[in-house]
Amino acid sequence: MKLMTDTLPQSNPASPNPPPGAVPQPTSGSMAKETGPHISFVEAPLVTEVGQETPLSDEVAKAGVTIRPTTVTLPPSVQKLGVKVLGEGTPASASKTATPLPLTDDQIATGLHQSIKSSWRWLAEWCVRQLKQAHVLLKSFHGKIVRLDE
Repeated sequence: MKLMTDTLPQSNPASPNPPPGAVPQPTSGSMAKETGPHISFVEAPLVTEVGQETPLSDEVAKAGVTIRPTTVTLPPSVQKLGVKVLGEGTPASASKTATPLPLTDDQIATGLHQSIKSSWRWLAEWCVRQLKQAHVLLKSFHGKIVRLDE
């Protein structure tokens, strides 16, 4: 019985002397294909910033566009309530506050394993939802429940 074999020309990649004039081919893992000329240029900005002091043109003013003041003045009735104007440098929320929940973290973890008909389970699910909205995740490490910031 005669077996068919493919007889393709075999090349020896480990041959010490390549034929003259031959260019060595880069291997598939080389960085040669990823290098190239790096062209750097500076782009001019397409949009120029216009300050508040620029007057409106007649066409824009006729269209109904008005310049609004950049400072906010509170009415005296609002100031009596204790509302203060925040400046640009003041963050909206100074610090992260802890999320007040009706259950502790251990009670939430226990409640998540209750029956689907249990009200305790749904209170725990609601607490988990509140924590997700505050970007907080509950994880169990070696039997201890830990809060992680997302």
